[in-house]
Amino acid sequence: MTTIEDKISLFSKIIYEKLNEEKEEKLKAFNEEAELKINTEKEKISQIKKVSEREIIRKANVKASEIIAKENLNKQREMLRLKDDIIKTTIEEIKNKLLDFVNSKEYEDYLMSTVTKNLRLLNKGEYYLIVLDRDFNKYESQIKATLKDFLDKKIEIKVSKEDFIGGIMIKDFEGRFNIDNSISGKLEESKELIGIKVMEMLD
Repeated sequence: MTTIEDKISLFSKIIYEKLNEEKEEKLKAFNEEAELKINTEKEKISQIKKVSEREIIRKANVKASEIIAKENLNKQREMLRLKDDIIKTTIEEIKNKLLDFVNSKEYEDYLMSTVTKNLRLLNKGEYYLIVLDRDFNKYESQIKATLKDFLDKKIEIKVSKEDFIGGIMIKDFEGRFNIDNSISGKLEESKELIGIKVMEMLD
C-alpha cells in the first residue's frame, strides 16, 4: 500500500521539476544582470588604466573590487531568498496535494489500515483514538467496526479540534503516551528532507 511518505516523495518530485524550471529562469536573469554590472565596471577600469595615473588606477581597482564584492553578496542573498521561496512553495503545494488525497477513495483504505496497524502496537490500556471531524463523519462505521477487533483495550474515539489534514493520533487517558500518525505530522517530519532536496537542486 502506498504510504504517506511515498505520497510526499512523489508530490515533491513533481513540484521540484516544475520549480526547477522557474528557478533556472530566475537565476539566469539574475546572473546576466550581475555579470553585466561586473563587466561594465571592468570595462571602466580598462579605460581608466589607459588614461589615468597610478593612484587613480589604484582607487579605481578598489572601487571595482567593492562593486564586484557587492554584486557577489547580492547574488548570494538572492540565492538564499530563492531557496526559501522554493521550500515554502514546495511545502504548500505538497500540502494541497495531500488535501486532494484525503478526499479520494484511496484515503479510506489508508486511514483504516493506519488505525488497525497502530492499535496492534498498543499494550492493554485505555486510549483515545483521535480523528478529524471530517473523517469521523465519513468513516464512523468503519472505524467502530475496526475497534471491535481490539476489545482487549479500551478505545474511546475523540474528534480533534485541530485540523491535521488526515490520519490519526493516539493518546492514553493520562496523557503520558502519544502516537502522532497524522498526515500533517508526516509532512512536518519531511520538511527537513524537502529542504535538503531543494538545496541540492539549487547547488
